[in-house]
Amino acid sequence: MLRRLNGRPQACDQCRARKVACDHRQPTCNHCVRRNQTCVYTVTPKPKPSLPTAPAPASPSRPSRPRPLSRSKRRDQQAPRSRTSSAASTPTPPCSGYLGFTSHSTVFEETRNSLTLANGALDVESSPKRHRGRGQLSELPPELRDMSMFVLKNLPGPNDALEFENTPCRSDGWIHLAVRRIVRTLYSSYGSYINHGRGGGDDDNDNDSDNYNDNDNDNNGYDDGDTLLDECARIISANTARPFREQKIDDQAWLDQFTGEALRWESIGLIWTFWDSGNLNNIGLALKYCIDLALHLSSGGNDIILYLCYRRCTMESIITGDAGLSCWRCHGEAVAMMTFLGAHAESDSPDYRPTLVTEHRRRIFSQIFNLDKVVVSFTGRPMLIHSRYSSTPLPLDLAEHDLFAGGEALARAVDALDENGWSTSGLLGPCTLLRARMMNALLREELLDIALGTKRNGTLEQLQDIQRRQLHMVSQFPPSLAFRPDDLAAPDADVDRLCKTVLLRLEHLQNLFFVQRLMLQFGGPDNGQLLVTSFEMVSLTVYHWTHQDRFASVRRDFEWLLMGYAAPGGGILCLELLRPTLHGAHPDHPKVSRSGIIQQLSLLVGFLDWVQPSAPNADLCADCKAVIQGVLDHSLNNVAGTLDWESLQVDFDFNLLDTYDWMHPES
Repeated sequence: MLRRLNGRPQACDQCRARKVACDHRQPTCNHCVRRNQTCVYTVTPKPKPSLPTAPAPASPSRPSRPRPLSRSKRRDQQAPRSRTSSAASTPTPPCSGYLGFTSHSTVFEETRNSLTLANGALDVESSPKRHRGRGQLSELPPELRDMSMFVLKNLPGPNDALEFENTPCRSDGWIHLAVRRIVRTLYSSYGSYINHGRGGGDDDNDNDSDNYNDNDNDNNGYDDGDTLLDECARIISANTARPFREQKIDDQAWLDQFTGEALRWESIGLIWTFWDSGNLNNIGLALKYCIDLALHLSSGGNDIILYLCYRRCTMESIITGDAGLSCWRCHGEAVAMMTFLGAHAESDSPDYRPTLVTEHRRRIFSQIFNLDKVVVSFTGRPMLIHSRYSSTPLPLDLAEHDLFAGGEALARAVDALDENGWSTSGLLGPCTLLRARMMNALLREELLDIALGTKRNGTLEQLQDIQRRQLHMVSQFPPSLAFRPDDLAAPDADVDRLCKTVLLRLEHLQNLFFVQRLMLQFGGPDNGQLLVTSFEMVSLTVYHWTHQDRFASVRRDFEWLLMGYAAPGGGILCLELLRPTLHGAHPDHPKVSRSGIIQQLSLLVGFLDWVQPSAPNADLCADCKAVIQGVLDHSLNNVAGTLDWESLQVDFDFNLLDTYDWMHPES
């Protein structure tokens, strides 16, 4: 058996690359047997002695009050830097990231292992690699310095009411707890830099400002706020430049890398993902700058940067809309970071023991995977991540406080899960919804494969099977996820639960909507189910608008809900008014009648009119409103003849959402 330098058994290269436990069997371990791949063992060569490197910058201790630099010291910092001292302005060399089976390294590792075995298990010498560390960080490049100054100057003050976003459908509550730690540390250890740097020092200390002046008489005390913020930025940047461990590390040590005294730009970025006050554009810009700073200073990203990329995408969708280039680019960057880090390639071993670190990685994969299907459904663009190339399992249905507590509390929570990973407490936790949405997204992926593929290789039988599996999957969800229509009329219903179950119901209906549209395109019979599904999609979405006070926590999602669910369903309802198939009410759904359709479309017109002209999808909303109004006028006023559709066109990017195709001349 090959062994490492410390005497422990050597794992095979494939298990090491996939970060799973190897059983060390030779010539082929069980993991490689199951995956039908070549099993290669490579012994790491003995490292050569290296020259001592400069010590890392010390963690910032809590300053009682910063001393501004004298003018002579400032001149030294602003002087041009020589080539030999430009480490601070040179990006950290990129690491290789996750490398899969076809990567260039696999072939070389197999060849190297063959040489190792041929030499009787002797190490094969590697070519010496030059150390390219950053060294002492002293100054940021001008562009990144401007970014850091913008971020620090726009941070919420210590006395501001930091309003943490409490959206019911988020599954990152443990980060909420981490951010509270970050905010406390930010103003206990760095507050004097930030407050005085922004000109907001404590009033009771103003009389003592002269005591901190340097001997340089024209230093003017704390007037040079940028110097103070520069010092703060250098400390945070030095922390960010340190390696960030995510493998074989306990939860508390992992948290300590970006909370407490070790604040990084990733830590500051987390504040912007939860601060729900102020200018949304500034918040989005500050979050972008934190990501850019962290990527410049780190060696290749980490799971916190990945989370920031995901949150930036969701924020950009609110600012510019889901169909905009900016949102699509942000989504692409999040997927690129996820696959670079290998968050899509986690395995589900029988001896898996969940931790905060591993469950966070599973959750962020599920969030990005689900977001991909949401954006693709709205735009009709190709999927950027596919389950065919992903192995990361569903996150477990664990409560946030259990994940954050770890230890015995987490072990007890894991033992209480059922065999499928669902909580047995009967509570609807954030991850309960995330798991269900991920399962729904996996079936949505099959529909998108058929709808967006250049070769329509789907069959009617395949679509009918997807519909059966969709209905069966929803029937197997925990009772806490069940949508109860009576809750809509109950004034004392739990609003948090209502938001989650309504969203999950809408996503379920959208899957049925897609599969029923496709079945009609594949020659299936029109049994009226598409009309029923569309009616419920419209009525559930409009309910958000008619009860805005109850759904205030998801107010920013109204436009997305409107265009993703209500508008497409409205197109089917309009077609029913123009080309009736019902005579009276639907036999199985009495609310679906001509009068019921007119009522829902009238409310939908009001909802569309409510959208502000500056909203991302305002033009599309205005077009939908004009069409629906024209259909209502035509139907209610008994106008003879046909409508003039040439001046009323609705342009959806995805043909399954474009239920207004009956307006086209060829229809």
